[in-house]
Amino acid sequence: MSRQSAAVAVFVKTPRLSPIKTRLAADIGLERSAEFYHLSVTCIAATVAAVAKSTGATPYWAVAEEAGLDDPLWQQFPCVSQGEGDLGDRLHKVFDELILQHTAVVLIGADSPQLTPTILKHAIQFLIDPHDHFNYVLGRTHDGGFYLFGSNAQIQQEAWSTIPYSTVNTAESLAANLLPSGNIRELARLTDVDVVEDLAILRNELLTVSAQVPEQICLLEWLEQTIGDLQGNSDVQ
Repeated sequence: MSRQSAAVAVFVKTPRLSPIKTRLAADIGLERSAEFYHLSVTCIAATVAAVAKSTGATPYWAVAEEAGLDDPLWQQFPCVSQGEGDLGDRLHKVFDELILQHTAVVLIGADSPQLTPTILKHAIQFLIDPHDHFNYVLGRTHDGGFYLFGSNAQIQQEAWSTIPYSTVNTAESLAANLLPSGNIRELARLTDVDVVEDLAILRNELLTVSAQVPEQICLLEWLEQTIGDLQGNSDVQ
């Protein structure tokens, strides 16, 4: 069977089945953190859908829970299971499954809603354009992780499993593991939201997006309201 064009898989957790944004929830409460997660996922879904339409890529939800695969939240795109194990195991499982069906696979997280169609479209083009000669694309976050990873080649599980996740060295370790086997195209750095201080940074990054989608405008309004409320009770900047 011939492989199709690129796949884009968004890694998500299902509210009610898994804890959502626990560090953020500790700062702003469960209700507000759940609101943020919903708005963030909605932004990313809009971006992925737009890029899929313009490039022919196939979008997927990569769902953390088997019981979440049929959840109404995840019906916009086809679903694949993340499987079991730590994050490295789950990244490998989803990537390995999809690269057998597609010419390239892009994996993205659910907490960088300022991701634009331009960034995602470039990530796909770098991997499928025969003139670019990139085996990998990497979108780093400011805290040392990554919000996007893509490749057009199969990847050994060890490349995923030897990475120290959730540290300042996560993206650098992934890049070091991959460099011997190909070229990496670096994308713009973005913030991913883990704690309350990230909300103001995200707001500022969203304000620089020149063509905000309606979903990003809704999130920006929520951020302005939430940050304003928090500033009334704390020293959040």
